Amino acid sequence: MKSHGIVGIVIKKGKFLLLQDSRKLMKGYWAPPHGRCDYRDSSEKECVKREVFEETKLKIKPLKKLWTTKADTKVKTVSFWLTEALAGKIEINKRESSRYKWFNLREVLKLKLYPGTKLFFKHLKDGKIKL
Repeated sequence: MKSHGIVGIVIKKGKFLLLQDSRKLMKGYWAPPHGRCDYRDSSEKECVKREVFEETKLKIKPLKKLWTTKADTKVKTVSFWLTEALAGKIEINKRESSRYKWFNLREVLKLKLYPGTKLFFKHLKDGKIKL
């Protein structure tokens, strides 16, 4: 799983949680909480729980894997997971994100997104991916 990425799709009242990247190379891009699987993760479920918590302080329950695709970043593949927020107040990791916001699908598609993230949401809109 070392060369695998993970994305946590968190939805509340029909809106998606997205974070705006504050890191130099990707500054200004929006994406759901995401990251790379590493030695601490025994499974993709563990990885998505860890990454969402590290970036937002939300405790989540992974519900189902929605899509896996070739990645456009430092990893070979990335999986998008539908999650349920269980507890916590959002506190973003300021080293990685400058802010967070909830968006409906129409609004998400107007944002500056990573290429793979944009394709995920386009597939969602077109019905190729089902929540």
